[in-house]
Amino acid sequence: VGGSGGDIFGVGGMGPANDFPAAPVVGPGLPADIADQFHNATVNSSGGPCLSEPALGAMVPRNWTPLLFEWSAPAPQTVFELKLEVDNQVNPLVIYTTDVAYTIDATVWDGLAQNSAGHDVQVSIRGAAFDGTALTGEVQQGVVGEVHLAPVDAPGSVVYWSSSAGTAFKGFTIGDTTYKTILTPATAGMTSAGGSTTCVSCHTSSPDGKLLIYSRDATDNSRAIDVRNIDGTVVDAATVSPAALALLNRHKQTVPLTSLAHYSPSDAIALSVYASATDTNNHYELIWTDLHATDATGWGIIARNGDPRNVSSPSWSHDGTRIAYVSSAGGGEGVVANTTSSDPTMDIYTVPYNNKSGGTATPLVGASDPNLHEFYPVYSPNDTLLAFNRTSELVHSYNQPSAELFVMPALGGTAVRLSANDPPSCTNVTSPGLTNSWARWAPKSETVGTSNYYWVVFSSRRRAGSGNKPQLYIAAIVTETANGSETLVAEYPAIYVTAQDPQENNHTPAWDVFEVEQLPPN
Repeated sequence: VGGSGGDIFGVGGMGPANDFPAAPVVGPGLPADIADQFHNATVNSSGGPCLSEPALGAMVPRNWTPLLFEWSAPAPQTVFELKLEVDNQVNPLVIYTTDVAYTIDATVWDGLAQNSAGHDVQVSIRGAAFDGTALTGEVQQGVVGEVHLAPVDAPGSVVYWSSSAGTAFKGFTIGDTTYKTILTPATAGMTSAGGSTTCVSCHTSSPDGKLLIYSRDATDNSRAIDVRNIDGTVVDAATVSPAALALLNRHKQTVPLTSLAHYSPSDAIALSVYASATDTNNHYELIWTDLHATDATGWGIIARNGDPRNVSSPSWSHDGTRIAYVSSAGGGEGVVANTTSSDPTMDIYTVPYNNKSGGTATPLVGASDPNLHEFYPVYSPNDTLLAFNRTSELVHSYNQPSAELFVMPALGGTAVRLSANDPPSCTNVTSPGLTNSWARWAPKSETVGTSNYYWVVFSSRRRAGSGNKPQLYIAAIVTETANGSETLVAEYPAIYVTAQDPQENNHTPAWDVFEVEQLPPN
C-alpha cells in the first residue's frame, strides 16, 4: 500500500505563504555567486547525491522537530544544492552547502509545518566538484521526489530503552530536539521490596502518563517489576499498594501492561508474564495483578484454554477486552519467544480478558502462519489494527536482523508489509537484515475527513555512521472509514528521530502519554 500527499488529506488551501526566504541560503566558505554557478553549469541528469534522510515518500507530523536532510555523494562532488518547493509557498527554499546534512531553520520549519500542513514538499538535490572558488565540472542531478507534510500532529511522548554504557530509560515529547534521561539503575536505587537495581528494561506507562512501570534486575539476582512516578520518585501507596508492589516484585516477572479500561480507583490492573517453580511450574504464564491489592491474594493467572505453550510479549487492547501474545514452545524472560526442534512454530494468539478469567486462546488469522515466525504484537489506538514482527527464518524473537514490520486488522486478516522497513534504495541498504523491530503506536489517532492518521515508532539498524547501533524511526499509517468499516489505504517510509543520541543503542520504545514534558532537562 503506497501513499501520496497533496490536498487529498483534506487540508490544503492556505497560502500563498512566505515561510521560505526569497534568497538562497549560502553556507560558509562558498562564494556569493554559487547559485549562479549552479544555474549556468551543464547538468547531468544522474549521478548526483543519494538522499538518505528523510526517505522520499515519507510523511512528517505537523509537530515534528525541524526536518533533517542527509545525503551522500560520490567523489569528487563536494558542494551541493538542496531545493525544496511547496505549492502554497511563494518561494522555494534553496540551500548551497559543503556539508552532507541540513536542518531547516526552526522558525522557517514552524511556519512551514503550520501553513503547508497537508501539502507535499518537492525535493531535489544536486552535487558538483568544487575547487574552493568555482565548480570544476558538470552539476550531477541526484534524487528528486516528495515528502508529505501531515495535516495532523503526532501525540504523546516516547520513552525508550538505551543499553549503551549500562541501561537507562530516556524519552522525549514529540517535537523535542533532544532527549531527557528518565530513569537509570542508580536513580531507581532500591527496589520496592529491597535490593539495589542493576538493570532496567521492558516498560510501559500508566494510562494517565504519571507512572513508569518497568522490569528490572536487582542485586539479589531477581528479575521482576517495579513502579516509579515518571520523575523517578517512589509511588504512593494510594496509587500502587505495598501488597501490589510485593506481588509485582516476585521473581521471575516481566513485560508489564496496563489498559485504560482497567485503570480506575475500583479496577486498577497490571498484566505481566510470570514464571515460578511454585506458582506456574516454571512455565511462562500471563497473569494479572490488582494494583490496589491488600494482601498476597491480589493476583491470578489468565486462563489460555487450548494453548499449553509459553507466553511472551503480550499486548492488551485499549478497551480491555482481549490480549494478544506470542505462543511458542520455549519462553525467555517473558519477552523472547523460543522454539524447539519438536515445535518450531512461533505464532500470535489472542485470548479474552474476561474480568481476569481469560478463556479460549485462538491463533490470530494472518499472524499464525506455521511456516513463518510472528512476534511482538501491539494494538493500535481504537484497537482496529495490530502491528507485529515477522520472519521466515527459524530463529528466536530477540534482536533478529531478519525481523520485519507488518500491520493487519486486529481481529485477523491479511498482513501488509510496511514500507517503513526499507531505507531509500540509493543507500544500497536493504531489509531483511536491519533488525526492524518492536513497533509501538502513538497513543491516539487523528481524523481529517474520513482519513485516520496513525503513527508507529520502531528501532532499526540502518543508519550510516551509527556503528550498526539500533536507532528509533517513526512512520505514518493512514486508514479510511466508510460505512462503519476502517480500511488501510496508505502507509509510508520512515523518518529518523533526531531527539536521540545517534551513538547509543536505542530500542524497545514505548509511545504513550508519559508526562515527559514535566521533567527538567538533562
